[in-house]
Amino acid sequence: MGRCVYCHSVVTRNEDSCYVCGDTFPKEKKLVVPYRPVSAFSNTVFLVSLAFTAYRFFGQHKLSLSLTLAISCSLLLVKIVAERFAARKSN
Repeated sequence: MGRCVYCHSVVTRNEDSCYVCGDTFPKEKKLVVPYRPVSAFSNTVFLVSLAFTAYRFFGQHKLSLSLTLAISCSLLLVKIVAERFAARKSN
């Protein structure tokens, strides 16, 4: 709920004008969030990265930290590129 600019009476969201003084005010515009498509390839890369993280954390054969970082960064880069490609393709 807001207040009228002139008489400071309480105004609800459903009212188009002030009940006390009759002053009209514009409705607030709703914020529209654009749809961002996520490709199936991007979802697959995400699942592969989850599986790789689980393997890295629970597996007996540990990989080196530099190799793990390189693989994780490359998977993240592929995911970002796939999302941008899907967004560009939808426009």
